[in-house]
Amino acid sequence: MEKKHLTQVIEKYHLNGLVESVTWNSTKTNGLTVNFVTSTKDCAGSIITSKDLELGDSNISIYSTSQFNKILSIVDSFLTIEVVKGKQNIPYLLNIKDNDFDLTYHLSSEDLIPTVPTINEPKEFSCDFEIDEDFIKNFIKAHGALDKPDRFTIECKVEDEEQYVEFCVGDSASYANKIKLRQPAKFLLGFTEIPFSANIFKEIIVANKTAKSKIQVLEQGLMKLTFTEDDVTSTYFMVKLSD
Repeated sequence: MEKKHLTQVIEKYHLNGLVESVTWNSTKTNGLTVNFVTSTKDCAGSIITSKDLELGDSNISIYSTSQFNKILSIVDSFLTIEVVKGKQNIPYLLNIKDNDFDLTYHLSSEDLIPTVPTINEPKEFSCDFEIDEDFIKNFIKAHGALDKPDRFTIECKVEDEEQYVEFCVGDSASYANKIKLRQPAKFLLGFTEIPFSANIFKEIIVANKTAKSKIQVLEQGLMKLTFTEDDVTSTYFMVKLSD
């Protein structure tokens, strides 16, 4: 196995430490699916790859993705992973090998992995748009310039018959410093300011900075982000923050 195929999946759900405990659902025919939810419960989603990662038919529960990443970081770009199963055919250990190392990683019980909520996705969203690498760079710059604020708002606007969404990065208080970005969008009625987590949004777009994007927002406070890259489809649902 090429390590980069596995690390690509991990990066997209781990979100720089916002998600730690997950179960990898692997099948020989359909690849790998990872469903996840952040510890703050305001973002959930799934990462799906059709690529065969040679893990067989297994539900592999990783309690600490950060610890697993440290182990994975020392192995070569090509490795083998053996899924060791015990009673009732339940995986309990991964044997990871390359030319230099022979490593073991003990798996968690599925009972210790947070339950991922079911998202009631609407048939239609209020607004949809795409983002590119330039937007991602600018959002990261804005977030850093304001000392990493907790939130941003998104609002539909029209100027000279051009529809767009306006991102306002910064605290909601009237006296707080803010930076605004805009992105072309499509909508019918649109919506006024909806607050979302700036940190979660930033980590999502960083993990998918080279992927093709589609973002949809529901006026009631739900954002769906879909990214496709190589053989990987990443889907995230963010819920609005309390006012």
